[in-house]
Amino acid sequence: MRVISRMRALFSVYFIASIDNCGYAMVFVLFPSLLLNPEYGFSPHHPSLVEKLIVMGVLYAAFPIAQLIGAPIIGELADRYGRKKIFYITIVGTIIGYFLTGITLAIKSISLVFVSRLITGLFSGNQGLCNASIADLSPDEKQRAKNFGILTVVWGVSFPIALLLGGFLSDPTLSKHFSPSLPFYIVGLITILSLITLGLFFPETFKQSKQRFHIDLVKGFHNIRDAFRMPSTKRLFLLMLIWTIGWGYSVTWYGAYCIQKFGVSQQLVTFGLMVQGAFWTLGGGVVKPLLLKSMNVIPIAKMTFILAAVLLAVSAWMPTFDTFILVYALSAVMGSISLSSTFNLISIASHASVQGKAMGIAQSMMSLGFFLVPILGSVSGAISIDTFYPIAAFFMALGFCVLVKIKT
Repeated sequence: MRVISRMRALFSVYFIASIDNCGYAMVFVLFPSLLLNPEYGFSPHHPSLVEKLIVMGVLYAAFPIAQLIGAPIIGELADRYGRKKIFYITIVGTIIGYFLTGITLAIKSISLVFVSRLITGLFSGNQGLCNASIADLSPDEKQRAKNFGILTVVWGVSFPIALLLGGFLSDPTLSKHFSPSLPFYIVGLITILSLITLGLFFPETFKQSKQRFHIDLVKGFHNIRDAFRMPSTKRLFLLMLIWTIGWGYSVTWYGAYCIQKFGVSQQLVTFGLMVQGAFWTLGGGVVKPLLLKSMNVIPIAKMTFILAAVLLAVSAWMPTFDTFILVYALSAVMGSISLSSTFNLISIASHASVQGKAMGIAQSMMSLGFFLVPILGSVSGAISIDTFYPIAAFFMALGFCVLVKIKT
């Protein structure tokens, strides 16, 4: 494939990944305010903080548990029928999910919001497809590392956009035209553009397989089992799970932590996450390319996992919102690099013919992690919200321990 064609194809993949990230990230700033602020009318019976955290955890968990079912099926379909056809299906499904979420928020039904998040998560196998397509479009290991690094930059850029949508356009006190539904309607409309970029710029990057395929709704759970039976990659899949729990803890419970710990407004919560997103982008876009000039992927991963652990632990001791955001933003630099390094290591260890399957398994591990985080967070938050960031630090340190066992 020519360089220009490859760049155009990568652009379409990054665009799809950015839109997916927007739709997923909005809830981290939107749901805490909806459930903790009685003015939104989602908690009419004045539940306790523990009850609110449990409901929040259930809503957070809906997306990844559905993704755990859908992502591996989508990954193997992509290996059987090609990336492009399956991209079309998943994008249309997520568009439907976004509009349904907007409608259910408008009628203020928590149970229907849960259902709409299940539907959106079921079709959100785009991330595994994006990862597999990036691997397809990367001619060598160095370029693959660079391309996965760009992916984290794309997430970092789309993150503050998601926060602006979820944090400001959802707040009716800023304008009578704003509502919690509006961000999901906007993302649904923007997602339609990804269909256009897919048709214009993305060629099929994978030769279709002739193997028979059958739908297995518990494939994600089988993937988790199989991940620990694969000698060459089992530690890497475990690393992906550990990263997701560690960093997922810090992001998923950020809004609830800041509102309860520091008593800040939704606008300040949004601002803090935007700072974090900027530092995340700095990590993937500037720091990692500099590190790759003199270091291999595994040493970079080791360094960033342990530094992320240290910074997350320190953030738990910060007495003010400003100092907390500063330290947390620094940890985002390490979180960004450690994630792209983990994807890169999994891709390198997997044969070219099973990149879709490998990324589907990786997505299953991430989905499992993001499913566990809300449940574990609800339990630890009921004890004390001060447990959130020490737990996040513990898991990132555990990831470093796993990397020590991997041969360089």
